[in-house]
Formats: sequence, C-alpha cells, structure tokens
Amino acid sequence: MISLDTLLCEAANGCSNLARHVRAIHAGSGEAAADALRRVRRLAAAFSQAYPEANEVFVVRAPGRVNLIGEHTDYNGLPVMPMAISRDVLIMAAPAAGPVSRAVNTDARFAPREFAIERSIPPFERGDWGNYLKSATQGLVDHWGGSDGLRGVLMAVDGTVPIASGLSSSAAFTIAAALALLHANRRTIEPREFAERMASSDHYVGMASGGMDQAAAILGQTGKALKIDFHPLRVQAVALPADAAIVVCNSRVEAAKAGSARDGYNRRTVECRLAAAVLHARGAGMSKPAPALLGEWLANETNGFDDALRKIDLLLHEGGYPIPELCTALDITAETAAGVYCKTKAGDRYPEPSGGFELKKRARHVITEARRVAQSFELLNRMPKDAARQFGALMNASHQSCRDDYEISCAELDELVSAARKAGAFGARLTGAGFGGCTVNLVPAADVAAFMKAVAGAYYTPRGMADLPDNQFAFSPASGAGVLVT
Repeated sequence: MISLDTLLCEAANGCSNLARHVRAIHAGSGEAAADALRRVRRLAAAFSQAYPEANEVFVVRAPGRVNLIGEHTDYNGLPVMPMAISRDVLIMAAPAAGPVSRAVNTDARFAPREFAIERSIPPFERGDWGNYLKSATQGLVDHWGGSDGLRGVLMAVDGTVPIASGLSSSAAFTIAAALALLHANRRTIEPREFAERMASSDHYVGMASGGMDQAAAILGQTGKALKIDFHPLRVQAVALPADAAIVVCNSRVEAAKAGSARDGYNRRTVECRLAAAVLHARGAGMSKPAPALLGEWLANETNGFDDALRKIDLLLHEGGYPIPELCTALDITAETAAGVYCKTKAGDRYPEPSGGFELKKRARHVITEARRVAQSFELLNRMPKDAARQFGALMNASHQSCRDDYEISCAELDELVSAARKAGAFGARLTGAGFGGCTVNLVPAADVAAFMKAVAGAYYTPRGMADLPDNQFAFSPASGAGVLVT
C-alpha cells in the first residue's frame, strides 16, 4: 500500500509513475489521464475525511463498456462484441480491522453504507447503491465457500460512467468493489474465472446477466474490441477500422437495472428460454431435455444460422403465447411453466404478460444478432478498405432488429439513431439493455467534432439539453480492470 501523502504527491506530478500508468491505461489520452489524477486527489480527500484512522491505501479501477454489436445474445450463450471504455469507477481503499465493509461516495446522491461480511448477506432496499457492494462481496464469499477470515474494506468511490446509460456502470462498480475486497484480503482469482463469478453475482440485484459486461470490463484490451464467446468463456481481440471512431450519445432516458428496466430485461430472458424449449419440442421432440439457451439449440439442433431461421419461421407463430398454450406445447403443468421456465435468476416467478409471451420475434432477433457478430468479427479480421461502411451497415441492421423484434428501443433512441445517420455515421444503434440509455455510433474519424455538433443541434438543443454534461463521448478501446495504485 501507499501512504496518502505520497499518493497525493504522485497524483500532482505529471511525470510520476502513477501519471505514466494512468496515461497507458487511457491509451495516451492526456485529457482522460489528467481527469483520473484529479479524481485520485478527490478520492484522497473523501477517504481521509471518512477514515482518519487509515493512513495507507490502494486504488483499484474498473471500466465501463460499450457493446458495439451483439445485443441480448450473451445470456443466450451466444457471442457479443464490446470494448472497455475510459470512463470508469475508482475505489480508494484500505483493509478494515474486522469483517465489516464501509463505503462513501464522492457523489452526494449516494449516502454512506456499512455492512457485515457473512455467509449470506441480506440486501439493502431494492435500488440501493449499496447492493452492488454487497453483490460483489456475496459473489466472492460464494466463490470461497464462506466468509471465515475475511476482513472488510474501507472504501471511497468515484465513478465517471453515466448511471443507467447502457454503459454498464453497475458492472464497473461491482467489479471495482470486488477488486478492493480481493486486494484487502491479499487474495487472487484468475481473470476469466473472476469475470464468470461477477456475472453470476448479478442475481443479487435481480438481473439475469449473461456475462458480457463483466468480461469486457475485466478482460478489456487497449486499442481492441473483444469478441466474447460463452460456455466456456473465450475472448478474441480485434482492431477497429483506422478511419473510424466510436462516439457514444446519451439519450438522457434512464434505464436503471436495479429498478424499472429490470422487468423488461427479465421478461426477455424468460421468453428466450421458452422459445428454446418450444423449438426443441416441435423439432426434436421432448424425449430429451430441452435446451436452456437458444445458443444450445442453435449448436445442437440446427445446421447453422440459415437453418435456425428457417426453423424459427416454421415452428413458431407470430404473437403471444399464453401459459395454457405453452403447457400444451411442452407437455407440462402450469406450475412447472411458472416455477421452471418463467423463473428469473433471482428466484422470482415472472408473471404472464398481457397478450402472452412473445417467442418468435425474440428468437429471430437473437439468431440474426449472433450472425451479425460473426459477420462483424470476420469482416474486422479481413479489414477491407470499406470495413467501416460494412460494419456500419451491420450496426444499422442490429438497431432495426432491437427495435422491431426485441422491442427494447424507445422513441428517443430511435430519434438519436436517425440524427446520427443524418450526421454522417457509418452506423448507429442502441447499446446496452435498451429501454433508454445510449447509442453507439461508428463515425468517420476526421469528422467527430462535426458529427457531435450536428447531433447536438438535432437532438439535445431542441430539448434544452445542449449544456448538460455527458451528452456525447468519443472513445478508444481501453484496458480492463485492475489495481491502479498499491
């Protein structure tokens, strides 16, 4: 660990080892590096005020991520293509004297939190920011098989990932908190195993996470996007077109995963599970267990994407499936339907929606989106001269599918996508869980400033939002989570 006085000197010196390390993390971006050093100084002030008894500290960081293509495919066992971003969560920390963790936040909206580390950690009220701290802790307690001998952590938290924006602020926070607990207890975990453990801990806040957010944040590489496959977790890095830049635009419509957007997200996980089961029952029959994921069905019961789409068209009907129809198709009771197929990872039973569960559209999106990820990865590995144009076309098709088949867009996201395309983007689409949040845009590298100005004029100015912070960001792929100062 490092003394607070020494850390403050390092943070104030642009030529220090800390400054060089920060610049390397942020891909040489002087602005992002300078901001990170300012945040370290802010954290030091918050930490020393909250914990005057602690004189030595360490600092961990975990980045947000933007998903370039592959939306809602991860929890179906199918690949995604995200990248880590320079916006991140920093936690300054020190080991506590006993098994109690405490946290303060530089954002005054989040009150201090404290909890004991035990085998089963009861949550705070739904939507409380402290539940992400508890989620990280519970995930590691489960990994270790108990809490014996664990020391708590004294933490000061600072984040720059916009909340409820689709850039995975929640995963960044959870991962940073887990890193703090690991480091405070001098324990380690292999990165891929860490990513999988953090994904499974999402059930603590009621989310059926597929693992993309955690894998991107932990395994991110400077200058590279990642094609991430699941079951088992596998990561392949790929460069983006040199003549293009990634710009993220915030719709300012919040989609909080610990709140209302959770319902829409969890509904789609249930619908995909039901779609896989019905496709299996009407194809292979129920003599063998139904696949739990559409990815399993694709791999084991089809001859690839085209055959899968043909079977979806043949075996599923348009419109909703009420519970009685699902019971007939799967030869199960209503109790089994509710208790097995309609159960979320948090253990809740998802109620039948008005009009029934939508299966055909959901399955069609998942399979076509997985194909677009495969096409994107192959394209970027070849990198033809018009790679940016071709990749942009795949992003545009992804947004259409997210809007029409997965139904996770909203009027604001659609308007923002339209404004981006008119402003010259190669491609534009919603990113993240949907229901609000951000769009991701592939923009000619030489035109980023003009693009941002045009989008601001078309979308933010008419809404009186032009002067709000965090409307638009240009990103290069950043490195993954780790210990910043020790």
